[in-house]
Amino acid sequence: MQRNPGNPEACGMSAAEAVVILAAAAATTATTEADDDSDEGWRQHCIDTYVRCKTQEKPRWVGDCYACLRNCEGQRQWPFDLCHAR
Repeated sequence: MQRNPGNPEACGMSAAEAVVILAAAAATTATTEADDDSDEGWRQHCIDTYVRCKTQEKPRWVGDCYACLRNCEGQRQWPFDLCHAR
């Protein structure tokens, strides 16, 4: 379909089949983008906690702040069991 845009017969499918496939792909993309953008609060929480972890002098933090930031980006919440203030 990418090599022959507008000509689904060249790919061995009918126009109706191409419409169904393209609609499904568009719906999947829209759903994924909506999930990523729907709750940006977790991202800001991760960044704010990382900044506190790196810049706070007293009390010092326990744990690897950068590794915890990466963990937070994956889990969408700060791993206080790994990185926390003393």
